Amino acid sequence: MKLKLLYYIIFGAVGGVFVALMNLPPYTIAVFFGMGMIISLANLFYIIMYSQNLKKLEKYIQQNSKNPIYKSLQLLAQGTDEEFMNSLEAIVKKYKNTKYEATYGALLTMMQGNFEQAHRYNKPQLHKEVGKYTHYLIEIMAGKEIEDVPVFKQSWMNASIEAHKAFMLKDLVAFESLSKQATNQAKGIQYYGNYYTFKRMRGRLSE
Repeated sequence: MKLKLLYYIIFGAVGGVFVALMNLPPYTIAVFFGMGMIISLANLFYIIMYSQNLKKLEKYIQQNSKNPIYKSLQLLAQGTDEEFMNSLEAIVKKYKNTKYEATYGALLTMMQGNFEQAHRYNKPQLHKEVGKYTHYLIEIMAGKEIEDVPVFKQSWMNASIEAHKAFMLKDLVAFESLSKQATNQAKGIQYYGNYYTFKRMRGRLSE
């Protein structure tokens, strides 16, 4: 944040010199400043929503690691299972009665093997695509055979469901193919999450 502020100050100073030299109206500096902010925000939006550059995503996540959600993503990539689960618990405690409690609470209890509680956490989200997706993940990880899975609008979800099935069957070849597909079909923060989630799962299969 300090670096960004310094960038805007420098940008403004350069713009001010340009205005003075060119004898342009004073409001021109405001235009320069606004353009700088728009470019910076547009780049930030692209990284969060569309980037598949792990280094850029990692940098953004690290810069925002004081936020418990981004901290959990950081620990998904770098932490132990215990550290990651503790980060999920921190999210659940902070965001009571929100979509975050529903989603991360379901993930936490799924990892703990408490699938009934995972369903209870996920229940408020069942009317949304993410809730339906999480429902089938819970069922699969609970060891149930799932056949009639709907086609999700977000294509990575379909590949992810099949990758989780392959994981439970310990089919490493199918898992490798499907997990890469689910990762490559995702973008932005979801790409980062998928990449490191499947990396952890791949490690379990290789044990």
